[in-house]
Amino acid sequence: MLTTIHPKLPMRNKAVTKDYYVNTLGFTIVGSTNYDDYLMLEKDQAQIHFFKFQKG
Repeated sequence: MLTTIHPKLPMRNKAVTKDYYVNTLGFTIVGSTNYDDYLMLEKDQAQIHFFKFQKG
C-alpha cells in the first residue's frame, strides 16, 4: 500500500516557482541544500519536487 508519493514536476524559473508555492500556497522548503536546478517543497504530508526544464 502506498503511503507517500513525491511527484517531480518541471519548472522553468526556480525563483518564481519557489515564490508562488511558498508565499501563495503555503509550502515550506525541504532540506538544507540549495541546488540550482532542483527544489523540494512540503505542505502538510505532501512533498513536491521540481527540476529545471529547458526547451531543447
